[in-house]
Amino acid sequence: MNSQIRLVGKTNVALNNIIFLKAEANYSEVYMTNGQRIILSKTLKQMEVLFAPFGFYRPHKSFLINLSHVISCSVHTDRQIELTNNFKAELSRRKKNSFLEMRNNKKVSHF
Repeated sequence: MNSQIRLVGKTNVALNNIIFLKAEANYSEVYMTNGQRIILSKTLKQMEVLFAPFGFYRPHKSFLINLSHVISCSVHTDRQIELTNNFKAELSRRKKNSFLEMRNNKKVSHF
């Protein structure tokens, strides 16, 4: 995935360098592989429209994850998705089945 997206001003970021986005009120925090965090004045709902076509998935109202950074998932006990750099994202009860279906259909081959 060599695609880039413009986040802030003239700043272009490679999509594969974005691990996940996290909602913070009317802002979104972008967590990068290099440890950098970028705060955007857009809601996660607005960001989901931009990122979904590029392999990002919203497993919870507070998270939008890059599926290529998923390391493992615990869907039966604490419903957490482990991501690159030891980050964890929550998996809502309502999204659990669609997440499992996506994994079982091998849309994401590295689970």
